[in-house]
Amino acid sequence: MVRAHEKKKFHYAWLVCAGCAVLLFCTSGLTVNAFTIYQPYILRQGGLTNAQSSLLITLRNLFSFLGMLLTGWYYRKLSLRTGMLISGLMVAASFFVYGLARSYPVYLLAATITGIGYGFGTMIPVAIVLEHWFLKERTLAIGICSAVTGLSTLGIPLLLTNLIEKEGLSWTFTAEGIAVALLAGISFLLVRDRPDSIGMKPYGAEEEHAEEEKRIYHSAGLNRRDWILIVPMLLLLGGFTSVGYSHLTVHLNALGYKPGTIAAAIMVSGIAIMAGKTGYGIVADHVGDYRTNWIFSVILLAGLLLCCIPGISLPRLFSAMCLYSFGLGLTTVGLTAWVGDWSSEDRYDANTRRFQMGYSGGALVFSALPGILADQAGGSYIPAYVFFLISAMIVVGIVQYIYRRK
Repeated sequence: MVRAHEKKKFHYAWLVCAGCAVLLFCTSGLTVNAFTIYQPYILRQGGLTNAQSSLLITLRNLFSFLGMLLTGWYYRKLSLRTGMLISGLMVAASFFVYGLARSYPVYLLAATITGIGYGFGTMIPVAIVLEHWFLKERTLAIGICSAVTGLSTLGIPLLLTNLIEKEGLSWTFTAEGIAVALLAGISFLLVRDRPDSIGMKPYGAEEEHAEEEKRIYHSAGLNRRDWILIVPMLLLLGGFTSVGYSHLTVHLNALGYKPGTIAAAIMVSGIAIMAGKTGYGIVADHVGDYRTNWIFSVILLAGLLLCCIPGISLPRLFSAMCLYSFGLGLTTVGLTAWVGDWSSEDRYDANTRRFQMGYSGGALVFSALPGILADQAGGSYIPAYVFFLISAMIVVGIVQYIYRRK
């Protein structure tokens, strides 16, 4: 009876998961997903061109990529929880700088700080922490953490839009900076690097065959032939996921949708993102990552296809937001699952950094493309989303080909 009771006890690993989720909400959700709300206002109030607006994202992605390059050194100098706290405070500082911005160079400085905080505080440390804490249901934990970033588009876009319209852009940035600093502190209080640091064992360690499950999770290694395919796959993935989502608001604005409608669409997409990221973990635990990839690929491609159609249509708009955003579970939670499925155990941490760097590199390489194409196409972002659709098809083909080979 005692042993059965112990198995039902709440495990501290889930509080660690919550702390990681709070960090990702700040460093990823608010800096990428919710930030799209600011772009039309920055574009208009700053008197920027489409290319200059895209350059802010380019700079953010550049320093995010550089930050990821340095994560190995960064987290050797600092504990995981301390490094994650500093990354959250960097994001908070970037919002304060955005609030002070009155010229384009200051906007560029703010984007730089955002990128560094995002690079140090994104999925790389979170995946490593969860690897330490979870022998069982690790994919679900990753899915939950990743899904929480969708909260940044659930109500936040409408809130930000109302605050900007009533209080102004500067005031809203400052208020968000204060909120991020507080949330970073909460994350720090919850997260611990390893279970043994507080005298505990990982979640699932008490169950029979726990070590066997861990070995199955790290089932295969990657060879040079695999990396020849994986590198371009990751670059394209970063393009249609990060850059594609970051340009949704300016794309919808160019199509002629009103600000309130755009905010509502982004809010709906946030719900779909949360459902998709959590759903990927649940479905993958039942049918495996290979079959789950096919299911989410069809949904993702359908959403991108709808984004390529010109004209105003509310049913098409909300269908596109739901399908595209739900399908992004493939490119976020799925990406982390691929690392586990394709990596040997001793290369998991290193491959996690490499995959996230490749993803970030793709976001960097393609971040300026939508603005450049829009300036050439009379302000239309449809050519960019056609490119993203083709990119997604290529990525799906490469991923499933590697799974078949394995």
